[in-house]
Amino acid sequence: MRLDLFGRGVFIFIALITPILIGYVVYQQASTPTLDCAFERATGVVREVPDVSLCNYAGLQAGDVIVNVNGIPLVELKTLPADNQPAQIQRGAQRLTLELPLVAYARVHWLALLNAIIVTLVFWSVGTLLIWRRYRQHAARLFFLLTQSLAIGLLFFLAYPEVASRPAWITFLISSGFHLGGALALHFYLTFPITLGAPRQRRWLLSTIYTLMLGALACRLSGTDWGLRASFLYNTIEILGAVAILVYAYAHGTPDARRRLRLVVLGGLAPAIPAFFFYLLPTIIGASRIPDWTIGPLIIISPLGYLLAIARDNLFDIDRILNRALVYAILSLGVLLLYLGPFLLLVRFLPNDWLAQLFIIVGLTLLIGWSFDWTRAQIQRGVDRFFYGGWYDYPGVIETISDALARCIERAQLDDVLTRRVPTLMQLYEGELVTSDTWQETGEAKSQKESSASFPPLSLDTRHLSPGSLQFPLAFQGETRAVWRVRAHRNGEDFTAADRRILTTIARQAETALGNVLLVETLRAQLDEIRASRETLAQAQRQLLRSREEERARLARELHDGPLQDLVGLNMQLGLLLADLPGFQDLEGLAAIRAEVRDLLSELRQVCAELRPPMLDTIGLSAALRVLAEDWSAQQHIPAQVNLAPDAALRALPGEVTVNLYRVTQEALANIARHARARNVALDLAFDGARLTLTIRDDGRGFVVPTALHEFAARGHFGLVGLRERVELIGGALTVQAAPGAGTTIQVAWQVADGG
Repeated sequence: MRLDLFGRGVFIFIALITPILIGYVVYQQASTPTLDCAFERATGVVREVPDVSLCNYAGLQAGDVIVNVNGIPLVELKTLPADNQPAQIQRGAQRLTLELPLVAYARVHWLALLNAIIVTLVFWSVGTLLIWRRYRQHAARLFFLLTQSLAIGLLFFLAYPEVASRPAWITFLISSGFHLGGALALHFYLTFPITLGAPRQRRWLLSTIYTLMLGALACRLSGTDWGLRASFLYNTIEILGAVAILVYAYAHGTPDARRRLRLVVLGGLAPAIPAFFFYLLPTIIGASRIPDWTIGPLIIISPLGYLLAIARDNLFDIDRILNRALVYAILSLGVLLLYLGPFLLLVRFLPNDWLAQLFIIVGLTLLIGWSFDWTRAQIQRGVDRFFYGGWYDYPGVIETISDALARCIERAQLDDVLTRRVPTLMQLYEGELVTSDTWQETGEAKSQKESSASFPPLSLDTRHLSPGSLQFPLAFQGETRAVWRVRAHRNGEDFTAADRRILTTIARQAETALGNVLLVETLRAQLDEIRASRETLAQAQRQLLRSREEERARLARELHDGPLQDLVGLNMQLGLLLADLPGFQDLEGLAAIRAEVRDLLSELRQVCAELRPPMLDTIGLSAALRVLAEDWSAQQHIPAQVNLAPDAALRALPGEVTVNLYRVTQEALANIARHARARNVALDLAFDGARLTLTIRDDGRGFVVPTALHEFAARGHFGLVGLRERVELIGGALTVQAAPGAGTTIQVAWQVADGG
């Protein structure tokens, strides 16, 4: 733990060195006096005086020798005076005194200073960002040290373009940064992205590299011409060696490694080739070379290549961090600009109108809040296109597809996820989900398909597989039920190891989704069978009720036309006998027989009325219900309030409807008499030409209504079950409302069919 904290502290300290040095260079150049002409600080010889310069205006000429400034030798002048200073000038044999305008070193070389700061910050920021997010990676630590050493060397190399004016310690920092950076580059490419050689070979090679680096640095600091050339030669060998190792790693790497290294190789070759031919090689052979300041724009390509590789190809697995940071940076900038524009206009045109300012600010805030999610999604889509244009967001694919597969309950949904969404996210051509619908089926498979809702088993067939494609069997209950075919990358590249791992993971999840689809289809098939069975049973029940009602009507007619008429005739004959035989000795017995015939006749008429109420056919439904309610009230001694629609409005009702509504009322009143212990009953029948509503209420003891009507029988409410069957027979809806101690309300609603 302590070693880890110590290591982090060391890297933090190293990361702070470059910003501190940048601040020092800016301060030092801003306070160091110089002349705005080309001269040798050690000898004071003026080499060139630009036409547009303060020195030209002061009268200084090329070839003059600056002896001193205000009595101080030029090399010893440390502070920048406020005004022009008298300077002793030797012009040939003539000694002159000129008022020389001294300016800050940063003013003369501001372009070189800006170039140095930009290049240094690019190297520093890329390395610091990586070590911040991937401190524990050995490659990230090497890359951090590499960028920091190059940043320090480039800072002083570019900020002080005049070699003769560089102090010895600056020369030491420049040489140390470049030579250490070259050695670290070799070290880095030997271990990343692939490790080359055995550990013992690497240790021997790295020891040699760092030893030669120290020797080359000593040659550079010797101050001799041959030492300078030897130093540049070794630096050149380091750079060429690093590029060669990088190219070798790219050529022998996996497709995934090549994809990640593409921008790195390009970023390494782009600055190395021109730097070698136009700067290093001319320095070695003593020829003229390109200006030093051009090295900055050239070498900055390398860290930018790494930055793009990190962003687009997930080089160090920190793409999601950069992605989200960029999205919210763009959002923040957009919000700032959105507020800044109106704010400037308010300050310009409405400086004192606080009400208008408040209104505009509130409006902008509401606009931002309303459009934030949509704007963020659009920016995220654009940033994703930049980051993942050449590859894809691995964790995002898994997260998105896993969520989509978890929601799949139908074949079409599973097919859409696997054949369209996965290829879109992974930059592939559209795939194919082979099932019994698309496979070349055998007769057995076809018969299975016709008899079952699930996929029949399949066998893998590679004959239909195009080159560069993959296929994954999707099994359920030990048998292959579908085959997922994945086509190649749109850019023509092979599948990487990461691609195959992700596709395998998705295939395993797709198997689970396939199982869910098959189970859902099986359940739906079973539900369809249950519904069909229930419908068949309901039709049978309706037919049974209809047949029973028809049988009752037939029995009522037969009783009325047969035994009932015979009893009427017998009663009339007995009456005639009693009239014709007044002196018959058993006259009382004959009268008793006639009384029994009359009782039997009354009972048969009651049976006929119960089998088929004659009032339904003669006086109508309302009158029949009124008579039924009055008779029931008289028998049970319970008041019944009746509110019925006129019979004229009910003449058009089908006979089946009137009979069953009468039976429902009859059964409901019977239930009230048996169970309710009610004190009052209300009967309402309303009809508006399209909807008929029958309501029977009581104020009895009530009961707990089951959640489903089919539970009535389980709880012993068989009368209500019969009511439901009768209501369903005519296509109506039964509603039962009740509560213990609050009475019961039964309502039947029947809708007139369209066109009938």
